Amino acid sequence: MIIPGIIYTTLFIIGMNYFGQSSSFFIEWIILKTGLKSFVDSLNSDWLGFFITMGSFWLWFTLLLFYFAIFKFIFLVLFSPFFTYLHLRVAAIQEEKVFVLNITTYRKLVLRAIQLSLTNLLWQTVYLIPVVLVCTLPLIGWFTPIFTILMEAYFFGYAMIDYGLATEKQSRIASASYVSEHKGLPIGNGLLFYLLHLIPIIGWMTAPFYALIAAHINTQEVKEIA
Repeated sequence: MIIPGIIYTTLFIIGMNYFGQSSSFFIEWIILKTGLKSFVDSLNSDWLGFFITMGSFWLWFTLLLFYFAIFKFIFLVLFSPFFTYLHLRVAAIQEEKVFVLNITTYRKLVLRAIQLSLTNLLWQTVYLIPVVLVCTLPLIGWFTPIFTILMEAYFFGYAMIDYGLATEKQSRIASASYVSEHKGLPIGNGLLFYLLHLIPIIGWMTAPFYALIAAHINTQEVKEIA
């Protein structure tokens, strides 16, 4: 897991560096194009300036989460073959079985993981568009990052948990039903994944693999979903 961890860390650093350069330019462009800066300057109001500054900050933070969501799903798609292989190895070790890779099953699991990641990216983008708009509103918009973080955690945790459910031969519909009925599992998995990013380098390298193994453990008792 060291090499994939290094690759993830490198991509994470590059992605966040790109975000830092582009997001500030984007917000400044919006303020100038809408004439908001000139309007605020003409009123000469400290309170209004404060609200605009706070709104800009929360917009920046929400965009950060959006950038990270795109980065996260690209990583999930690109590394789905490795995650699938790793999950099958972990399952074999836990069940004390000799690991034999079935190519047909492996391909189906990889394809399912890619399809789920792309579907989740689509739905998360749909949900996030109104959130970005609301976050520019005074006071009310300041609370939108909380919803955004929970949504981010849910979709990431869902992707991780589905590896375990797929191994248990649960259909995508059954998997979606299980995750919907146990929302705390994907949210908790995703939140811990994000919290690990607060630990430089080591946390970045281990976060995806911790999330996968934790999700596997969470789904071991799932043998039959009604």
